[in-house]
Amino acid sequence: MLDQLGEILKKTLSAIELGKEEIFFIAETSRTETHRLIDELSQLKIDIKEIISQVDKQEKIDRRMRHKLMEVNRAHHIHTQEEMIETYAEAKDAQVKLQLLQHKEVQLRKRREDLERSLRQMHETIERAQNLMAQVSMAIGLLQGGLAEALIQTQSHEQRFEMGLRVIRAQEEERRRVAREIHDGPAQTLANIVLRLEIAERLLELDPSRVKAELVDLKNLVRANLQDIRRIIFDLRPMALDDLGIVPAISKYLDNFQDTYGINCILRIEGREKRLLPAMEVALFRLVQEGMTNVAKHAYSSKVEVMIIYREDWTIARIHDYGKGFDVKSAMKAPGEHFGLVGMRERVEMFSGHFSIQSSIGNGTLIELSIPTSQEGGTTT
Repeated sequence: MLDQLGEILKKTLSAIELGKEEIFFIAETSRTETHRLIDELSQLKIDIKEIISQVDKQEKIDRRMRHKLMEVNRAHHIHTQEEMIETYAEAKDAQVKLQLLQHKEVQLRKRREDLERSLRQMHETIERAQNLMAQVSMAIGLLQGGLAEALIQTQSHEQRFEMGLRVIRAQEEERRRVAREIHDGPAQTLANIVLRLEIAERLLELDPSRVKAELVDLKNLVRANLQDIRRIIFDLRPMALDDLGIVPAISKYLDNFQDTYGINCILRIEGREKRLLPAMEVALFRLVQEGMTNVAKHAYSSKVEVMIIYREDWTIARIHDYGKGFDVKSAMKAPGEHFGLVGMRERVEMFSGHFSIQSSIGNGTLIELSIPTSQEGGTTT
């Protein structure tokens, strides 16, 4: 029975992986088409602006020619027939040119509306593809991680359901965070680099003297992008966490946090620092990270204090900000913008820990979480 289940899972994973590749292809094709539409729309807006200017000028010419024709008709006795025919022809030409320009303006505006509608559809397609990829990746991760086996062995149906929900929610939150970080950072910068490279390529033919300055700017962009990528990698799995432990990892994270948000960060340690089990260190780091993210988004605090407390069988983390505060009972009943706090509580409960929040309007917030820990690798000095 287990062999059959394993074979089914293997085939299911293979099929899902193929589907994921197709979804990725659709997303990338849609992005390419989106860039093309954006370029076309940008040029079209320039064309519309130019045609509007031409229409305005032609309207003035048309009014002037109609006025001239009226004057010639009134004073027909002093104008020759040839002059009258010529004036009529000029007025007619001006009218025809105006109509042609107005028709072209209407066509360009319609094309602009079509492009804008297509762009909206492309953005929706990309968003749906991204959401679907996240769901597919989540399914792959669950199957590869052996969740199916864990669920089968779980005795209670309610426990199976609750465990599945928690794992799914934690993975989905992490994927959304990483996707948002990459989209807002490296992806945007790389698109800008491609554009600047195209400009540099043109400058080689038109004005080679400007290429060097452009390349210097590009080098700075690449360095900034590399820094963003390293930061994202650090957030995914800080190397200091593996090499040195939870305190150095949190210390480095708080330094980056302070530089990014301009919020003064203070780290305090109580008790004798010790290495924890890897899973515990990752969990503790992620919880502090989530708490700090809430501070950055909602607290409006100029200072935050983080305290790590080591006790014999427990490790405690406290995050204290001095911001606007909130009503804890209302927030936990209807999370809204404080959904991250609910996620923190659920993560702590997964480790059989304790989670508490103290806050009130205008008096800041104190988050405390405790997780049971066991020592690994001895104490640090």
